Amino acid sequence: MRHVKTICEYCPPPFRKPPFPGGPRDWETHPSWIAGMEALNAYGDWVSSFVMPIAFQWIEEHKAEVYASVPEQFRDDVGVVIAAAFRLVKELPAYQSELEHSAAYEAELANGDLDPSTINPVWTGIVKKVRTETEEAFAEQSSLLGDVAE
Repeated sequence: MRHVKTICEYCPPPFRKPPFPGGPRDWETHPSWIAGMEALNAYGDWVSSFVMPIAFQWIEEHKAEVYASVPEQFRDDVGVVIAAAFRLVKELPAYQSELEHSAAYEAELANGDLDPSTINPVWTGIVKKVRTETEEAFAEQSSLLGDVAE
């Protein structure tokens, strides 16, 4: 577990180098699965390092409100505390406004008025590069592995 919350305080995990590449691989015969797990692990590490501290800071700033609905025996349960905080966040004007923006986004997407190239360009670029290189690597070996379209 990367995040520890004890006595109602967030204890950030020490930085650790992810076990991949070169770490222990229990799935040596499934390299595509390994690549997927590495990608999920990288994203999970990013969320743990950047998003979770923001969430815990907000919880700390609204501690009395958040913990008012958390039973005593679950005050150190990260999931329960975050769920309690989210219930409060859902009532905030900014969240309500984002629900409206979400509906507009879905409508634009449905009728083709949305330019997706402006959404998350950094993450999208990383994923496109990984996807393209994966497809190229499989294409290079198609004479041995076969063609997926066959």
